[in-house]
Amino acid sequence: MKKVINILLAICIVALIYIVYGSIMNPIRFENEKKIRDKAVIQRLMDIKAAQTEYNYQHGGYCDNFDTLAAFIRNGQLPITKKIGELTDDQLENNWTEDKVLRLYAKAQAAEIDAKKLTGRKAAQKQIEADTLWQRAATEGFIEILEDGTKNFLFSRETEFVSLYDSLYKGRIDPDSLRYVPFSNGKEFELSVSSDTSKTNVITHTFEAKTLFINYLGAESEGGGLDKQEIINLLEDCDDRGRYRGMKVDNNSGNWE
Repeated sequence: MKKVINILLAICIVALIYIVYGSIMNPIRFENEKKIRDKAVIQRLMDIKAAQTEYNYQHGGYCDNFDTLAAFIRNGQLPITKKIGELTDDQLENNWTEDKVLRLYAKAQAAEIDAKKLTGRKAAQKQIEADTLWQRAATEGFIEILEDGTKNFLFSRETEFVSLYDSLYKGRIDPDSLRYVPFSNGKEFELSVSSDTSKTNVITHTFEAKTLFINYLGAESEGGGLDKQEIINLLEDCDDRGRYRGMKVDNNSGNWE
């Protein structure tokens, strides 16, 4: 009888150890796996925000569907300004601005082009006009005119266009995959846009992309669902705090920030 009691006691101790171990490790395992999935979802939301930010810059409003956004990423161009030099204090005191310097260059270049198109006296006049403008730029310290007539620009602003996709993502993702929630088995982010006009007639555009925790942590998620009770605890905590039951980003920030 005593041996039976000892065996039952040992079984109870083992069961208790298992329960205690599980109560300690389950939340730890849940948090570790959740962090992995959260990180992937956050990165995708940040990728969406990057694309939306540039879309808004070029179109004056955010994109309301992933088909158009993916095409924009794949085919869009991003303007990059190559800068050489800065205006000095003396140049600023002489009322020079970047725009004025660039207009001076444009006038000189236009005069040179006209001189090549024309002939005779008119061509000579245009070339004199171009030379005078370039000399003014040199006197003001914006360029150096070398002995062979070539120009060394000490100040310039040159806009180049590069692939939007290469610039934003560097081949890291397929634009068509931007819509899909990681670990969700193909579920898509919810995407919405809106605009509001203030009393001063200023239009404010906004966008939001979001997905529920259950989409990438629940039973139907890729790699299997996480602990059900821990998910319930997570959702109840969101409700208690008045927070969205998932991850989302808008034109300002994400709810993880």
